[in-house]
Amino acid sequence: MAAKRFYAHCDLIEGTADVYYCSFCNKLVKEKHFQEEHLNKNHDRKLSATLEEWKRKEAQGTARVRPDSAPNRLKR
Repeated sequence: MAAKRFYAHCDLIEGTADVYYCSFCNKLVKEKHFQEEHLNKNHDRKLSATLEEWKRKEAQGTARVRPDSAPNRLKR
């Protein structure tokens, strides 16, 4: 069984060209969602928080994976 992927805020969904994970909403969204729904929110802070969450999960042992080079709309 393949490991499930952990997505951080604004990660590009694997196999897509324009679908991202929004951890504010816990939904898969198009890029315009971030400007239309969360214009005044701090996306860098949210990404940092989800990456910290990932580090804790990884340290505790998880069946999920997140590639080091995961494409993210905030890291272009």
